[in-house]
Amino acid sequence: MHTLAQALAALALLHVAAMWVPPVVWALWIARFVALETSLLGAALGASALGLGSGQPLVQAIGLVALASGLAPLVAALPAYAREGLSFSLRAWLTGGAVDQVAIERDVDLGEGLRADLYRAPGAGPQPFVVVVHGGSWRSGDKGEVARESRALAAAGYSVVDARYRLAPEHPFPAAVDDVRAVLRLVRAQAGALGLDPSRAALLGRSAGAQIALVAAYGGGSPDERGAPPSAVVSLYGPTDLAWCHAHPFVPDVVEGTSALEGYLGGAPGARPEAYRLATPMTLAPSADVATLILHGEAERCVRPVNARRLHDALVAKGKRSNLVMIPFAEHGFDVRPGGVGTQLARGVILAFLGRELARDLRGARHDHATTV
Repeated sequence: MHTLAQALAALALLHVAAMWVPPVVWALWIARFVALETSLLGAALGASALGLGSGQPLVQAIGLVALASGLAPLVAALPAYAREGLSFSLRAWLTGGAVDQVAIERDVDLGEGLRADLYRAPGAGPQPFVVVVHGGSWRSGDKGEVARESRALAAAGYSVVDARYRLAPEHPFPAAVDDVRAVLRLVRAQAGALGLDPSRAALLGRSAGAQIALVAAYGGGSPDERGAPPSAVVSLYGPTDLAWCHAHPFVPDVVEGTSALEGYLGGAPGARPEAYRLATPMTLAPSADVATLILHGEAERCVRPVNARRLHDALVAKGKRSNLVMIPFAEHGFDVRPGGVGTQLARGVILAFLGRELARDLRGARHDHATTV
């Protein structure tokens, strides 16, 4: 029994270290992400070491620390769950949660060289829809990422148009923004054939895709790419001040964020100041005429949390509709883990936001509001 307790304590200690040791190389960042997203497993290891380590003070001390460390992400998030009227599901955390199957059409040709996957909401149309913009540091990634959350949106009644866009450095800013705006315009033009409601549209982006979605929603990009803005935009861990991000990279820059920015915008801020200005959502915030939901992890190392707070403050200062939800202990990409603490919270918040904003447009009554969680 002593040997088992010591083995469990060793595993628990490794879990604690992965959560708290600064990730100075890519492998440690991945380990940190995994440890944060499996925090309750660390708590279980700690509780087991604590229970089996009778008469072994060091083992019990490690068990207690691991138990507290592993429970911290959930305990810290519970107030946000309560404010949003949501409940955390341990079963979903363990299993990933159940998501209803929906009809998916792959590689739908929208025209103008643009393709998307269409996740169809059940029931008779026309349905509200969400254009999803994938991440990938502007230079990689493709439609089809985080597909489980796209299915969840569709199952909840929001058809998803998961779009492909041109990538940098071959296609620098504003190519990706123009593509997303064109997708929105083309889907609206074909809404009848697609069974969608052109008046109830939202954009949702992750990471670099969040920056693209925000700029597209706020009217940025090429002047010749016209079209009405969406009703709402959702940013998941997106950069909002690109010159600031260039000056404050992940240290050490294990994600190569600085080179990604320079590839996207054609150089450093000193060489391309106008590109950085026009690609920065905060620059366009005063003219934004859409409701904004910003979700960001408090433990972010890739895109620091100040990005979320500064955009929210800029929107609120101009009387715009903005909702900010900071997720404790969540890292970049937290919602890729099915059933995770951050994933469950984000999904509930996003569905409530879309229900509120897209229903508001359906009624033809839009009222300003701003909230922070």
